[in-house]
Amino acid sequence: MSDDTTADGGQQTEEEPTNGSEAVTTVRITVEDGLWIAADDETGISSQGPTKFDALRNLAATLETVEEGDEADDEDWL
Repeated sequence: MSDDTTADGGQQTEEEPTNGSEAVTTVRITVEDGLWIAADDETGISSQGPTKFDALRNLAATLETVEEGDEADDEDWL
């Protein structure tokens, strides 16, 4: 995985299947205006970062936070 944008500075898209604890989902990686965006197709949740690694790490943290919230059935914190 490299953090290269397209030659014309446009949008680059990659699809990477990821193995979760229960299912396989697709994460779309795009570059827009020099910022990496990672979006989980299943949940519709996305995150961003200055590098592909940062975008994926931020997405993983966001998904974990949402999952923790879903587990707290008696709390309406989101």
